Amino acid sequence: MKKDPKPNKVKEDLASAKNRQSSGDGAFSFNSLIEIIFLVIVFLITIIFDRRLGIVFSGTKIAWLRAFVVIVLGVWASKLVITGEHRFIRTALDWPVLSFLLTTTAATLTSVHVYTSFTGFYGRFEGLSTWYIYGLLFFIATNYIHSFDQLKRIIVLVVSAAAMMSIYGIIQRQEWDPYMWGGVPTIERVIGTIGQPNFFAAYILMAFFLGLVLLLEDKNAGGQIDWLAQLPPLGYFIFSQAAFVVMIYTLDAGDIVIWYLGFGLITAGALFFAFSYQKLHPLLLNLLLGIGLLLIYVSLLYTQSRGGYMGFFSGAALFALVAGRQWVFRRWKEIAILAASIFVISAVTMANPEYSPFQRFTAEVSTKSAAKSETETSQLELKGAAGSRGETWKSGFKVLADNPIFGIGPEDLKMVFPRYETELFRFKETFHVKQDRNHNETLDVPVTKGLISFFLYLWILFTVFRTGFSKLKTASPGQRLMMAGLLSAILAYLVQNQFSFGVVAITSLFWIMWAMVMSLSRINETEPAVKGRAISLNDIPWLPIAGVAIAAACLIYLSFLSFFSDIYFKSGKTNLEMRRLPQAAAELTKAKGVLPLEGTTVSHLAITYLNMGNTVEAARYLIYGTRIDPYNADNYYMLARLQLSLSDQGAKAALSEAIRYNEIALKIDPYYAEAYETKAQIAERLGQPDSALAMYEKAFIVNPTLPAPMTKMVELAGKLGRLPQARKLIEDAAGKFPDNLELFKALERLK
Repeated sequence: MKKDPKPNKVKEDLASAKNRQSSGDGAFSFNSLIEIIFLVIVFLITIIFDRRLGIVFSGTKIAWLRAFVVIVLGVWASKLVITGEHRFIRTALDWPVLSFLLTTTAATLTSVHVYTSFTGFYGRFEGLSTWYIYGLLFFIATNYIHSFDQLKRIIVLVVSAAAMMSIYGIIQRQEWDPYMWGGVPTIERVIGTIGQPNFFAAYILMAFFLGLVLLLEDKNAGGQIDWLAQLPPLGYFIFSQAAFVVMIYTLDAGDIVIWYLGFGLITAGALFFAFSYQKLHPLLLNLLLGIGLLLIYVSLLYTQSRGGYMGFFSGAALFALVAGRQWVFRRWKEIAILAASIFVISAVTMANPEYSPFQRFTAEVSTKSAAKSETETSQLELKGAAGSRGETWKSGFKVLADNPIFGIGPEDLKMVFPRYETELFRFKETFHVKQDRNHNETLDVPVTKGLISFFLYLWILFTVFRTGFSKLKTASPGQRLMMAGLLSAILAYLVQNQFSFGVVAITSLFWIMWAMVMSLSRINETEPAVKGRAISLNDIPWLPIAGVAIAAACLIYLSFLSFFSDIYFKSGKTNLEMRRLPQAAAELTKAKGVLPLEGTTVSHLAITYLNMGNTVEAARYLIYGTRIDPYNADNYYMLARLQLSLSDQGAKAALSEAIRYNEIALKIDPYYAEAYETKAQIAERLGQPDSALAMYEKAFIVNPTLPAPMTKMVELAGKLGRLPQARKLIEDAAGKFPDNLELFKALERLK
């Protein structure tokens, strides 16, 4: 006979009411406001993007995340000033989190480039300032998300956001997307509103297991459906989902006010749904959740993320283990329907190899025969992204060996990676790529933050799972189910991110889930009551509150500096690509005015002036770029080329300057093929043909796909009588790049 779930539900509701009563009237209003702003963060930061920016997704999300966190801190500070009452809630994770942030701070202060480690480099924005934001999200959640209902509201919003992104992902996969995104074509691998398939897979993985909690939890019998009562909550959900689709099809990037008003209305609809979803009849709610979970699963397949699929199976196994047999047997109908639907969707989707993550995996793993002595052996070869990751990890261990204590600093890998990359890396990845992450969450922590931070990170994860499993001993069935969802979502993320890394949209949720585990583990604990008091206008200390407001306004302004700079930068870059050079220079100058220490902007400004023929301004900005971005080999290379051109015009000191700048470029990036070509041209200028040929050969070996070094190598080898040597190099390259027609044309000419 089915067990009556009501006693457990009543116990959870009483605990929720007790937490609300303990806050007092005055404190309750502050707590409610903070919760609402926090819920806005959970939902809005996932879906928001602005196409005016160069970094459409992460650039938008980090600016608004910082701003909303500042608002929460402002309300929190106002509460402390006005009421003088706050009991900071302690959890088992407080010291591990604070210690991790402390060592990350030390890693930043001792980093290769302190400014970048603090602010984050262009494109990721995960410097120390963002890690502080993650820490604040954790402490906001542990202090203001107390009850079972509050935790469920977070889950509702995560699932709603994931469903919205999944609908958009399906639109992308079917070639109905009105936007043309760069990077991976979305008709092959969808990106949702996060911007990259693996990042999108990580988020919807977490959302799937959190959504299972709502689908499988005990609900009231429901009785006959009162359709009139169902309209408001159902309408809120449908409105949010539909409004987003309408927005992307009807609004242009320039419709700024309407665009953000639309996001505001969508977020409001999602919040209303989160506070009213329990009014839905259980049958309708389960139908809504079931469809949402299936949409999420379809999008997971469409990401073709192999790590995501491994995370899915790992999370599913842990969910079944933690939830226990009682939930499997109690909800066998819902589980059977969901599992059968997933099986059918998987079979239909994978019938077309183009859609299958397994097909993508096998396409990048092959065996080849290798003769050793008289025995033929089979060697495993990883191609594409799989091969690139392997070489990246090898390079990462080399970086760690030289920087074991505090690493190289958050966000600084791109600056040092070229000096550590393996010989095979550039053949597995696009040539002249400078990896900005290790593509492995576990390895990325020690490389960028050091081994001390790494052990603290492991301490955090151990504490999260230990606290979660400890709670199972005293948890009610509903709490046990939620803990199963949280721990499974965390595990799925960790498994997926052994082949990827975190960004703002997913790492923020990851840290929030740590806080949710801590809050869930304390729901039944007795808290001392805090008596609230009524607050009148006369009780408000206006001067301190004004100070809080001014400080918050200043921090919000700082939060949007990268946002506005990127708008100008994208406009300038677009004008540069379209050869509207004066307009490009004007927009890039505005971007530099907002963020004068952003090296990417300065480099593009120099390129613009080079294209305009203004060598004086170009040199000025390139030299400035070497000061603020000293590990950017491109600036030194462009200076070397500029000085070489000036030497053609009779400038005597220019050639020695070209040599100096080119050597610095090669010191920063030993695999810079174009710099070796420049070095060869300098050697020719100095009357050193043997050295020139050696450098042309080096440039060709580093990047056999560049036609210019190959042509110069063959031409000079012919003059020096060394064509057989050049032919051997080209034959070796042709074996590695059988699709490169230029190599075979060169071989044909050498016959």
